[in-house]
Amino acid sequence: MTKYSSSFKIKLVKEYQTGDISIKDLAKKYQLPSTGPLRVWINQAEAHGLNSLTVKQNKHNYSQDFKLGVVNYVNTNEVSRMKAAAHFGISPSQVHSWIQKFQEMGAAGLRDRPRGRPAQLNKPKQKRAIKKLKPSKEEKYKEEIIRLKAQLHETEMDRDILKVLTILKNNQSKH
Repeated sequence: MTKYSSSFKIKLVKEYQTGDISIKDLAKKYQLPSTGPLRVWINQAEAHGLNSLTVKQNKHNYSQDFKLGVVNYVNTNEVSRMKAAAHFGISPSQVHSWIQKFQEMGAAGLRDRPRGRPAQLNKPKQKRAIKKLKPSKEEKYKEEIIRLKAQLHETEMDRDILKVLTILKNNQSKH
């Protein structure tokens, strides 16, 4: 069960969109603990419409390619995790989790894993060592592509900054 109903979320977003009240005042009016959830709802509604605020009753399993796409989007477009979540229609905490797993374990960390407790029939209890996931060749290539795209984006930003700096210096020397 979710903490806030769909109708409550839609009501608050509509009230904010009328422009009569700020996010902070709206959070106080409805006694929300912070403005964070309200900002998420507003971003999501702006990106996907008010229908996106409806509570989804089923859990969705995302593919590894989708997760890598989200991580790549955040790395190359310089958007916040909240904006990326609104863009893809998922929760910001999910985006944060995927980025953190990618940074710690690479593409192998975003691999789909079976859920539930493994069946152990008549086996003595043993302490299992935490095994590090070994990425496949395809995952290594995907990791390298994402890393190179991020590096290319950084280089392009540096180049653009240097261009602007030279323009400013030239304008300053003329005056």
